[in-house]
Amino acid sequence: MPKFFLAILPPDFISKEIIQIQKELGSLYLNDHSQKAPPHITIIPPFECDEEKLENFINSLPSFFLQKEYKDMSIQLNNYYFFDSRTLFIDVDRNESLIKLRREIKILFNQNRIIKGIEEKYDFLPHITIANKNINKREFIRLWESFRGRKFQASFTLKEMTLLKFEKDSWITYKIVL
Repeated sequence: MPKFFLAILPPDFISKEIIQIQKELGSLYLNDHSQKAPPHITIIPPFECDEEKLENFINSLPSFFLQKEYKDMSIQLNNYYFFDSRTLFIDVDRNESLIKLRREIKILFNQNRIIKGIEEKYDFLPHITIANKNINKREFIRLWESFRGRKFQASFTLKEMTLLKFEKDSWITYKIVL
């Protein structure tokens, strides 16, 4: 069964800047894992689903968004941070509307049996990954030291969400939602 995930992709001008940072890190640390998907904020993490079932569900989502305050929500990207699991990311400023959107989308996915109601290990922390996996602890400490003082700031307005599909060792845009 195919794998998918639902995400918010920043506009091209921000994505291009993030991809440049990912490429820089990929060449320095032999890490291209984060480049297997376009820069994104994960809303629903990877799941397996029958395409026809998912297609019917996704086609019903625009009416959900029209009834809510989510479209045109401002998303602020602000500097770098990390997870202990050796993941470096661009932080997304706390946004109650984004947290609520994610919670309501997850409920819809569960109600429609697209994903199972699995308890997650961590609270939702919106971010855009720029480096992860394949970096040993020593390299990651060095990487964080070089990034802790760097600045990254950008903002964009939520206009759409994207369903991505895993094909041939990378994630591709499958359908624009919203």
